[in-house]
Amino acid sequence: MNDRKSGTIFVVAAASLWSTAGLFMALLASVNVWTILFWRSLFGATLVFIVATLLWRALAKPLLLDRAGMIATLFSALGMIAFVPALQLTSVANVAMIHASLPLVAAIASNLILRERPARTTLISSGFTLFGALLIFAGTGRSAVGQLGNLLALLMTLSMAAMTISLRASRTDNILWIVGASNTVAAMAAAWFTPAIGVSFTEIVTLLCFATFQMAGGLVLYGKGARLLPSSEAALLSLVETPLSPLWVWLFFDQRPSTPSMLGGAFIVAAIVTHLLQKRTRQGQEKP
Repeated sequence: MNDRKSGTIFVVAAASLWSTAGLFMALLASVNVWTILFWRSLFGATLVFIVATLLWRALAKPLLLDRAGMIATLFSALGMIAFVPALQLTSVANVAMIHASLPLVAAIASNLILRERPARTTLISSGFTLFGALLIFAGTGRSAVGQLGNLLALLMTLSMAAMTISLRASRTDNILWIVGASNTVAAMAAAWFTPAIGVSFTEIVTLLCFATFQMAGGLVLYGKGARLLPSSEAALLSLVETPLSPLWVWLFFDQRPSTPSMLGGAFIVAAIVTHLLQKRTRQGQEKP
């Protein structure tokens, strides 16, 4: 399997895990947002550092992060700090809509910083995902909009773009160190803001699953994929998360998305599938 195919699988798998964030937030609706962020990040950092240490001992890899790896760590932490409050302050669909601007932001930034020119098909697909996201936004209604939540979602999206570019540039051997370090930073920030960290046993189990599957698992997979793909393409594929996020909440809590939201999700899925098919056709034509 070549690098581009592996990168595609990693990023799509990461986005699928990330899409469960709204589901976990609904399960933790009674818990303070900073408390959620603290435990989620603490569990994530602990788990990742244990795995990273075991791999380091087995593979004898160096522990140092390069400059790009440290930048990726900081932007990853900032994205986590902004993401969890955004989900409480505005709707899941609104967060997904703002997140859909990620491919274009990443394409522009990677062109300016890494001199990576995004493919024409990537830009066209990104435009269709933005249209789909606008349909999702139209279906949420004005009463669902929290301006602070929207701003935090925008901050999260910009942080994701910066993290994607930094991961592409980083030569750090083990991506787990970046994931663990970013979770540590996020946990310390949450500890500063949270009034209390007490939670019930059921909430602890939910937070542990939240950290393990949605956050740590997603970040590790995305980190591996983002290093194998152009930044704009990795960002585009990550939008698999956008239509899936409201789907889980609908299935488990019967919070049904509006017709415009479902149409918007269909546009985003169609754009990503079309992009993947075009890429596969192009690769097939390039083969001797």
